[in-house]
Amino acid sequence: MLAPRIKHQTLSTLCERVGISFEVGLDPHRVFDREAENHGNRYGKRMRSVADHVRQGGSLADAVKAQGNYFPDHFAQMIEAGERTGRLDRVLDRLSGYYQQMAEFRKVFFSSILWPVIQLVIAVIVIGLMIYLPSVMVPTDSDAQTDLLGFGLVGVSGLIQYGMIVGSVCLVGAVIAALANRGHLTFLLDWFARIPRLGRLVRVFAEARFVQTLSLAIDSGIDAWSAVDMAFQSAGTPQFRSKAESAKTAILQGRDMHSVLSDTGLFQKETLEVVELGEASGRLSETLDKHFRQLKSQVKSSMATITYFSSALIWAIIAAVLILIIFRVFSLYINNLGDAATRAIENREF
Repeated sequence: MLAPRIKHQTLSTLCERVGISFEVGLDPHRVFDREAENHGNRYGKRMRSVADHVRQGGSLADAVKAQGNYFPDHFAQMIEAGERTGRLDRVLDRLSGYYQQMAEFRKVFFSSILWPVIQLVIAVIVIGLMIYLPSVMVPTDSDAQTDLLGFGLVGVSGLIQYGMIVGSVCLVGAVIAALANRGHLTFLLDWFARIPRLGRLVRVFAEARFVQTLSLAIDSGIDAWSAVDMAFQSAGTPQFRSKAESAKTAILQGRDMHSVLSDTGLFQKETLEVVELGEASGRLSETLDKHFRQLKSQVKSSMATITYFSSALIWAIIAAVLILIIFRVFSLYINNLGDAATRAIENREF
């Protein structure tokens, strides 16, 4: 379940190479044999497995599916559609551009959250220093006097306990990130998508994937109902996937695609208008492809908004910790003054 998945950038490059090889008439197994020879890591082993499967007479789609979760489901579906329609080279060319865009989305996302993550790391380090340094700089027999945070964590032992807590949180975060990267936590996106204002920011990611996949599928010669089903499945959230079967059935019954999509309540007005225009003009793939460029701008804007709120939340946590430290130090200072005054009075009485 936690096995590494192929990266979008790597998959984009693979699609480009394999597409060119198919255009010049090379055998499929030779293409993947070459990929395996140039890479000795896990990627190379997967390419060797695909080559062996094809060499034994299997289809490329079946060979890809045999790799388990290593390739995205969307990739296997599009390969199968390309083989079925006889336009595999065209499909691979479009897939190369598609996964390149997905890689760019991922790059923008991580660059957007880089600064908030740096802020969080600094906050964690500052808290660790507040636990350790007072016991060194102000030696005392009373640990309570050097417990600036009031958590009962003081000195080396406190720092070790704090490190174990932080390490546990990081481990849990790493597991969650790995599960999310492999598509096992899409239900969380579904929850966020249902939140009134936050939902719009989250749904634009799924809508962009839907539009791009639908454009790619139609351009590859797939029938409309299968293309819509594939687009809903590749959107990446249960909210979209739950509409796939009903939408496919409705289109098979002869309904227009834009009206079917409108009934789902998941799409922006602009997207529905683009689909309607594309159906009327007979250039649905082209109009969707152009609309996807606009959705990319919305995706970047959503990333910026999410980053802003993430940064604000982290700064709020840092400010809360600083305020806690200030009040804690002030309280210790007042208590020390009170103790000193009490001792002075007692000495004068004696």
